[in-house]
Amino acid sequence: MSKTENVEKQDYFLKSIRFKIWKSFFLFTVAILVFLFISQVVLMPAIYQFIKTQECVSTAVEIKNAWDSPELNRVIDDNAKNKQLGILIHLPRSSIGGLPFTYSRDTTGSSVSIDRRVSDEMVEELQNSKTGMVFFPVDDETKDSFLLATYVGTAEDPAGYIFIYAFLEPTGTTTQILANIFLMSSLVIIMVALVVSVIISTSISRPIINISKSAYKLINGEFDMTSSHHDYSEIVVLTDNLNKASAEISKTEKLRKDLLANISHDLRTPLTMIKAYAEMIRDLSGNNPEKREKHLGVIIDETDRLSLLVNDILNLSKLQSGAVTLDVKKMNFSSQLREIVSRFAMLDETKIELECNEEIYISADQKQIGQAVYNLIINAINYSGVDTVTVRLLEAGEGNVRFEVADKGVGISAEQLPYIWERYYKVNRSENYKRTVKGTGLGLSIVKSVFECHGFRYGVESAEGEGTTFWFECKREEPDDEDS
Repeated sequence: MSKTENVEKQDYFLKSIRFKIWKSFFLFTVAILVFLFISQVVLMPAIYQFIKTQECVSTAVEIKNAWDSPELNRVIDDNAKNKQLGILIHLPRSSIGGLPFTYSRDTTGSSVSIDRRVSDEMVEELQNSKTGMVFFPVDDETKDSFLLATYVGTAEDPAGYIFIYAFLEPTGTTTQILANIFLMSSLVIIMVALVVSVIISTSISRPIINISKSAYKLINGEFDMTSSHHDYSEIVVLTDNLNKASAEISKTEKLRKDLLANISHDLRTPLTMIKAYAEMIRDLSGNNPEKREKHLGVIIDETDRLSLLVNDILNLSKLQSGAVTLDVKKMNFSSQLREIVSRFAMLDETKIELECNEEIYISADQKQIGQAVYNLIINAINYSGVDTVTVRLLEAGEGNVRFEVADKGVGISAEQLPYIWERYYKVNRSENYKRTVKGTGLGLSIVKSVFECHGFRYGVESAEGEGTTFWFECKREEPDDEDS
């Protein structure tokens, strides 16, 4: 493998869904671990100190609220015990033996009593403070403790002073233990995350890769895609859509091949005839007016057949591609049918009977619907094998009208009936029932496309030996005042 191919392969991998899912999962895991490390190890001392500070403040507030209550001693004892605090109450105006009265309760386990931590400087600074509450760092062997000082009453004439000592347990060792545990846990979590992310990314990317390989086969003309089970709804939908697309492309490819085969066959015959008779005129009948006219007539007929084939192919392509814009208007369908049927009045072999007892209006493109009706009548004349074709226009109920072209001819077998709307499909009939047909094999396909463009219901009913009826249904319209 060349260096360029290696680079391209590496670049493809780095941009693949599999790698990006794995990377995202891994980075997400690392981000969570970093967050946990900062919150539990780095910020733990600050958080612990903040909690102890709030405990001291809340204790001071509780003591102030219970100052004149018989429950004061209980409040002091409970807070000192439950929160491991040292609490000193100093009453400057009460004295026993000439000394101020004090009450203390210490559960911190410190070797230095709380009253020895209080100094006159603290009292003076407290009296000069604006908030009435001061935190003093305590200079002892741990340097992890502080003293909260506040008073009850006013700074000028306090009823008593409250001193609360909090001992912050050393967090260095605890932090180090947590850091070691966190490091080991992080290594395990990262390893698990790597394995899980690879499994997840593979399970998601594998079906997509398989679908991509199947889609690549379409380029090479392989349409036999197989459906497989997946656990992800999006993958299931994508697979189903690709399978459906493969089936439709397969149909289109088959139709393309059939179309080329049929067109080449239909074009070859008239072109061969034109060339042959042109050569005959050149070599044999050029000076013989009677033979020349006969040969020229064949050339003209074959040219007309070519023109008809090209026009039908063009019309069908426009209808099926949506290139035709329908000019839908309210029209007198009964009048149009009478005009179309009148075109066949000169036929010697077949009689066209029209059954339409009233003026019926519909909304349609007059040119396109007229072409569809004409094709249905021509189809019945050419292939029914009978002398009479009936054209009907009648009520169908619920405000609908029904158009029918019916014959009592040989009919169509049940096996052939589903295929008659397809391009170039020709029903197999006995030679006794075939007329000389100059059709292109596209007539019913054009009829189908016209009806579908209009949104009409349509179909065919037939049984061998009983005849065939082609029909469509649409909404009936009320005539305008000037038409009635």
